[in-house]
Amino acid sequence: MRLTLKRPIVFLDVQSTGLDPKTARIVRLSTLKVEPDGTRSNRGELINPESPISPGASAVHGVTDDDVAGSPPFRAFAGALANYLKDCDIAGFGIERFAIPLLKAEFNRSGVAAPFDEAVVIDAMTLFHRREPRDFAAAYRRFVGGAVPDDLDGAEAVYRVLEGQLDTYSELSDDIEGLSGFIHPDDPAAIDPDSRLVWAPDGKALFNFGRHRGERLSRVAEEAPDYLEWIASNVEFSEAVRNAVGSALRGEAPSRGAAGGRSDGNGTARASPDDVPDTGVT
Repeated sequence: MRLTLKRPIVFLDVQSTGLDPKTARIVRLSTLKVEPDGTRSNRGELINPESPISPGASAVHGVTDDDVAGSPPFRAFAGALANYLKDCDIAGFGIERFAIPLLKAEFNRSGVAAPFDEAVVIDAMTLFHRREPRDFAAAYRRFVGGAVPDDLDGAEAVYRVLEGQLDTYSELSDDIEGLSGFIHPDDPAAIDPDSRLVWAPDGKALFNFGRHRGERLSRVAEEAPDYLEWIASNVEFSEAVRNAVGSALRGEAPSRGAAGGRSDGNGTARASPDDVPDTGVT
C-alpha cells in the first residue's frame, strides 16, 4: 500500500439502524488497523442496538433483530474500543458525515470519552469527490457529453441530464412514480415519512428517535403524556406523527393490522398494494 504511516491508522465501517447519526444506533462495527510497519489486524462486532432494526435498514446491511439478539450493547465494550482507537488516525468512506458523529453519540451515551480529538481523519469519500466532482457540470459531461453550452437554458440542461440518466441506467423506471420510489425508497416499517415512529414486529407503534427510542407509543402516552402533548403541538413534526401521538393520548395508539399496511397517521393502518385483492378491473 502506498501510504506512509507515522502511527497506526484504523479503517472503520459501521452499519446502523438509521441514517441520522444523532439518533441511529450501531448494529455492526468493522475495523482494520494498519501499523506503520504494515502489520494488519481485523476486528468485527455485532452490536445490540437495544431498539428495533427496521426492515429498510436490514435490507441495506443484512443485519436483523435476530442476528443481534444475543450480542452485547455498545456500552459493554465502549471502553475497550476507545483504548483500541487511542493514538490512532482514522480512515473510512463517508465517516466525517456519518460514522464519526455516530460513534461520538454512542460513546457519549456510554459515558466514555470519544478518542477522536487527536486523530487525523481521512475520508475516502471526500477524496473521491475532490478527484471525481459530483456537480452539475460533471453530470452533464457524463450523461449528455461535453461542457454545458453557455447559451443553453438551465432547465433544458437538467432535462437533458435526466434523459441521459434514463438512457444510461436502463433498469430505472421511466415513469415519475417509479423514479420517485427509487430515489426515496419506502421503509415498510415506517409510520411517518421521516420514520420518527415505526412498527414493531408485533404491530405496535414504537418511537424511533429521542429519549424514548425503542419504547411503545402507548406506554409513553401513559408515562409521559406531557412529552406527547409537546410533540402534538410542535409543527416541526410531520402531520402523521402529530396525528399518531394525538391518537395515543386519547388511548387509541395506532396498531398495524394483521393484513399489514402502513399507518395513515390517525390510528388506521393504510393498505399496501399487496393487501388489495386483484378484481380484474383496471
